[in-house]
Amino acid sequence: MSEPQQLDPEHPPFDPLKVRQTILKLIPPPKTGPETGEFCLDPGAIAAWEKLIAKVAQMRQPAAVSLFDYPPTPEILTPYVLPEACQVLDAFQQAAILSDDPNPTPKTAPETRFIPLEDWIPELLWYAVSSSEAVMRLISGIPASMFQPEQGWFGGMVRLVLGLRGQSGDLQWFFDLASDRPCPYPGELVPLDPETTRIQSDAVAPLRESLPLADLIAQLRQQLHLVTPELAHFLQPTPMEFLQPGSRWQVGEIQLTLEFEFVRDPEQEFFSGPFLDPDHPTSAKIRGVQPLVDYPDSSTTPGTSDGGIAAAVLTLLWDWQEKSHGIPGSNNNGEGAELIPLFVAIASRLALTPQPLTPPPEISIDELASQLLWKMLGSGLEGMQWIAGVNARILQPERDWETGMLRLVGILTVETPSFSCSIDIATGQPPSPIAPLVPGTVIQSGRSGWYAEAIALEQLCPQFWAGFSAGSLPSTVGKTAWDPVENLVTALLACEDTLGVEICPSQQYWQSGWAQLCLAIEFIPS
Repeated sequence: MSEPQQLDPEHPPFDPLKVRQTILKLIPPPKTGPETGEFCLDPGAIAAWEKLIAKVAQMRQPAAVSLFDYPPTPEILTPYVLPEACQVLDAFQQAAILSDDPNPTPKTAPETRFIPLEDWIPELLWYAVSSSEAVMRLISGIPASMFQPEQGWFGGMVRLVLGLRGQSGDLQWFFDLASDRPCPYPGELVPLDPETTRIQSDAVAPLRESLPLADLIAQLRQQLHLVTPELAHFLQPTPMEFLQPGSRWQVGEIQLTLEFEFVRDPEQEFFSGPFLDPDHPTSAKIRGVQPLVDYPDSSTTPGTSDGGIAAAVLTLLWDWQEKSHGIPGSNNNGEGAELIPLFVAIASRLALTPQPLTPPPEISIDELASQLLWKMLGSGLEGMQWIAGVNARILQPERDWETGMLRLVGILTVETPSFSCSIDIATGQPPSPIAPLVPGTVIQSGRSGWYAEAIALEQLCPQFWAGFSAGSLPSTVGKTAWDPVENLVTALLACEDTLGVEICPSQQYWQSGWAQLCLAIEFIPS
């Protein structure tokens, strides 16, 4: 390969088709592991802690306390809860990193990737969308109110423009990843001053209270850094090598940019989001009628049935580490018995914590549909492509091959004896009529890695249900796997069966009902 060279100043101007066919030479950043002293708890460790706390709580009951000659301190309790404490120790040794590995494995150099830009654009978009529900909604556009000096508040639509900027020599280009629209850099965006512009919207949680645009951008950048390191690496100018058709290898740089596009709408001067509209059917509240996860001994485990066990345990471990100048590290050689009294002490403290009286978690149908969409999009790049629509051809019985676009449609239905509501989770609107495909239809799409080969219609939806299984779904930041709303979303994505729920339409009382997520395949002939 010849040495990369800067572009000739006389190189032809920006050609979107040629840029889209450009090959990028990507050198991924080296992977970094957790720092010494960091801890994490997986579901198995949480279950072990639940059992230990429940056992300690049981030993503190009056019937058990009468067996002791002394108050049931952690030291007194340890022999009686040793099996449960050992289970916690086993889980802790697998899930916690206490000290540097004395024999670290040499880090291998990251593997270089050669990828066409047109294939990388949807991959970057998927990383962004899967980072958080708020990012997904902002990229698609939300109604919002904007404040600017000397103009005051005005309503309209705001959209996060996640852009990919590239330059080499005098050649500069810019792609809007969501619309896949090329623009001459720096683009066609109306500039907004992040320091003086304020934004507010009821559509996403971070904007329920108005805040400066600069603060929102900082929050989004932090979110991308925390959740998607594959994307965060490119938020700064990154050296890159390009190979365009008809050119030699060239050196340059790329960068992901976060900008906002705002379209003013005079009719939204006094904006009220759909989640606050009492006449909007999907503003009705919904909640699960019963716990969707069987917590181990949760009935006798104070303070843990709300899913806060991981946060409580980790907080106490960090406090102990800070006071004791580190956690004992002999568990690195397979023992760690000196940690058991610490675990029993933590369990005793949590067992004495009174269970908070919190109202049952509830969520509007709008927000539930949005979370379902985000989970489905975050399950994989192929899922995102099929929800957006893929070019395909189909062969229905007694017909010729047809070419067009196939789209996966998710329809959330919520009903009670006196209330019924259906919503297309991708559009947030009532579902449009879908002409069903004939049973026995064969589908082929070269764009998706799932179904590059022909597949029968009857196999397609089961494949999607399998793809949306809990193991492949992204986790909501700030929520544990035990969160009731998180469980409601996961249960709806687990299968196509109905789920018992309680529903409260606007200004009415809670009613028993059911919810169901259905998947359908829509074909739009070209």
